[in-house]
Amino acid sequence: MKGRDLEGLAFLGKVESVNVEFCDDKKTLAKVVVKTTDGDEVESECIPVRAAGKISIVIKHYLRMGIGKYIITNEKTLGNVDTEGEDETEDRQTS
Repeated sequence: MKGRDLEGLAFLGKVESVNVEFCDDKKTLAKVVVKTTDGDEVESECIPVRAAGKISIVIKHYLRMGIGKYIITNEKTLGNVDTEGEDETEDRQTS
């Protein structure tokens, strides 16, 4: 899985924790391992350590900010979400 896919999971509130694991003995490649809210472990492909670190930091920020609390689901609306929107029946005058 790509790093941006893991960030997407975090943005959707599906990530419980994140960790970085080395792929080789030289510690030049690493992978990002994410534990999902379903209990599964999802990992990225082996990428340079610096990139894996950046991805894990972004995911940790998403977790700290609580981004997943603002997701709209079928069961209920979470967070402060504008559900009214614009009134499409307004007559708009053109000049």
